[in-house]
Amino acid sequence: MMKRYFFIAAFCIMTVLCGCKGGKKDSGSGFPEGFNALPDTARVAFVMKNTTPDSVARFICRAALGQLKDAKIDNLGIATSFAYEKYTGKELDSFGDEYDSFVASLPLADKMRMYAMAGVEDPQGLGLQLGLEYMQSIREKNLSVEDVERELKAFKTACGNDSNTYNRFIIGFRTVLEADSGRDMPKAIYDKFINYE
Repeated sequence: MMKRYFFIAAFCIMTVLCGCKGGKKDSGSGFPEGFNALPDTARVAFVMKNTTPDSVARFICRAALGQLKDAKIDNLGIATSFAYEKYTGKELDSFGDEYDSFVASLPLADKMRMYAMAGVEDPQGLGLQLGLEYMQSIREKNLSVEDVERELKAFKTACGNDSNTYNRFIIGFRTVLEADSGRDMPKAIYDKFINYE
């Protein structure tokens, strides 16, 4: 009896995994032939039909960032709005929580891209908002001075010619460094970045 339940559980897990990876679809990637020719809403609908809401949230984010080889999302706002409109109750909560958690866990440069693609911040306030939030990421990920410096360099590169976004980020980051000085922030972080350019 126990073996039977084990095989049923294993089959269910494989079925869920195949909905997003591998699987028996024509493209060999888990997605049907011509998947990327479909509109964003149809791509999201396909994934919603074949996997769980938290997986859909990760799919949308990763596809929008270009992290998936065989799938893309062209308009993040349309894709997320579609999912928010279709889900209800616990499924909606699961999708929203995972989406927020995934974005919060991203490296600084990718988080900026997600915010910009989603249009959640006006371009003038994007850098400042990221700077104000960054100390929380440092705490949650337990980043070292070297980790932070690496992320800041990647972020500056991602900003490209948009020096305003980078400068506003630095203003926001310094504001939080000043406010949190002497509290639970490592002194090495404060010393290194309070005058960082």
